[in-house]
Amino acid sequence: RAKVILLLGQSNATGCSLVSYLEKGVSTGEFDQLRQGFPSVQINFCIDDHSNSSYGAFRPVDLTCGSSEGRFGPEVGMAQELAQAYPEETVFILKYTMSGYSLHHHWLCAGQRGSIYEAFLKFAQTYMEQLRACNYDARIGAVCWMQGESDTTDFKGERYYGNQTKFVSYLREDLATYAEQGGIYFIDAGISNSPYCEPAYPAINAAKEKFAKDSPLNFYFSTIEAGLTIHKEPEGAPDWGHYDAMSELTLGRLFGEAVVRSYQMREDAFLEGEK
Repeated sequence: RAKVILLLGQSNATGCSLVSYLEKGVSTGEFDQLRQGFPSVQINFCIDDHSNSSYGAFRPVDLTCGSSEGRFGPEVGMAQELAQAYPEETVFILKYTMSGYSLHHHWLCAGQRGSIYEAFLKFAQTYMEQLRACNYDARIGAVCWMQGESDTTDFKGERYYGNQTKFVSYLREDLATYAEQGGIYFIDAGISNSPYCEPAYPAINAAKEKFAKDSPLNFYFSTIEAGLTIHKEPEGAPDWGHYDAMSELTLGRLFGEAVVRSYQMREDAFLEGEK
């Protein structure tokens, strides 16, 4: 039996945070661990239509799975949490991201499955089948979604809740054959209040929070309330579109914590049903 987690979204899911600042923010021992990677958490990734990818291979999560050399994504913090929670297991992450693309126009198109969605679905199906061909009983337990910055016009913001409702229904329908018992959890991160996310970041986050209340399988956490920052790095010329290094690491940890919580909820529900 193997746990599989999907990591989807745009550039903050891709990972544009600087490894050089991460090295300054953590201890030498922790940085060495992050650089060496996590053998028990394997990732297969495709970023920006193969601008960076693992070429179809699963390999340990480390600091080289981001947008380009010297940049990393939330999979690093996720791996920290997953390796600690499941020390006797191998956990798999399938990461598919497209930087700068909207839910309204790209993942979806006129409310239907869009070209990015179709490409992602082929990716997920291909490598789920690969895991099963390697004799893993691979099941998708959760989707981690870091997206919304490219939907922050008033027009798209007003439609985000409806679009997300359709998007997640497509995910659960199309991946049902791979779903973990009890269904696929959808773990959704809010977007930042960066100037790049004006004017509609409040509408996007409100839509995400509303959607999370629609089902016990939906989770939402606020990156603003968690204190994640986007205004410090690089020093003197900050990249306002992407999280600072320690915040990107925290983003991944928050995803990882939610994934662990989702499996615990699943187990609790199963045990309750057995009584």
